[in-house]
Parts: sequence; C-alpha cells; structure tokens
Amino acid sequence: MAMEKMNLINMMNTAWERKNEVSAEEYEVKVKNLLSHAFVEIERMYVDFCKEKGYEYKDEVFYVFQRLIVYFTFSDGDFLQGEYDAYVKYCDWAHIQPLSVADCKALNERLTSETIINDIKLINGLRDSIDPENFTALVQGFCYMSLLGDKSFDENEYYIIRCFFERGYDYCPEDWETFKREWK
Repeated sequence: MAMEKMNLINMMNTAWERKNEVSAEEYEVKVKNLLSHAFVEIERMYVDFCKEKGYEYKDEVFYVFQRLIVYFTFSDGDFLQGEYDAYVKYCDWAHIQPLSVADCKALNERLTSETIINDIKLINGLRDSIDPENFTALVQGFCYMSLLGDKSFDENEYYIIRCFFERGYDYCPEDWETFKREWK
C-alpha cells in the first residue's frame, strides 16, 4: 500500500482545534476511535500470522498498544483523569479489563525504553501493510492523547510521536525547539 504523508504541525493543529470544540467525553471517544482502526488491522495480521505458524494468539497486539498508551500518558510526568478515562474507553472497546490506576503506574515503572522502541518499530514496520488512513489516524490519536486532561503538548510527548514519522518523507520538525516555533 502507498503510504500517506503526515505533517506533525497539521496533526497537532487538528488535535488542538478538536480539543477546543468538543466535550472531554467526546474527545476521549475520538482518541479511542483513532487508535482502533490501526489496531484492528494489525491484530488481524498478527492473528493470521499465529494461525499460519500454529501459535495461540494471546492479545499480544492489545498489549503493545496498552504499553504505548501507558508510557505515552506518563511521559509528561502526570497521569491525568482524562488520560485514564480514554484508556478505559479503549479497553472497553477491545473487551479487555483495564488496569487500575495503580497497575498502570506499576506497568509504566516496569517499561524500558527498549520495549517501547521495539513496540514502535513493530508498528512502523507494518506501515506499508496498513491502510494509510489508519496509520495516520493512529498517529493522530497519539496527537489527541497528548492533549488529554490538559491543553499542553510537552517535549517528551513530541519525541515519542516523532518516532512514527519517516525522515525525508513525512514532515516533523527536527527538534522540540523547532516544533515550538512552528506550532501555532
């Protein structure tokens, strides 16, 4: 599949505008919806892979997404109610019991940079196989998540989201300072 070019400035502008147009509840649902399309595709591919190899599927794709969501939400040093509420909505949609706030904190403490890098590499490695609109929606979902519970986008969130952009193809400012100058 042909990839769709992404532009972080435009995506964050969209997230900011939407954040200011809808209720907190609607915004949380939007995050869940944006993440879910890529999840469905990736899970379908992985289930097919497991069947082909004779492995039992044990919700591994959900756990990749859960780790990314938890890591992302703690990246700014806070775990705000809106972030947790969106996570719960996502779990409910996936029909998986959400972790408690305490369990989310414990998971975050166990996560290593290597685990998160590998999870992002896994998703990025499938970019050519995922519907381009769904991959873009996934990244847009992380942009929305960065504004959940507050109205600020911080440096750690920027550096995580930036990992989903392909240098030389997508547009993502090279560093945090450049991003801050360009984002309205």
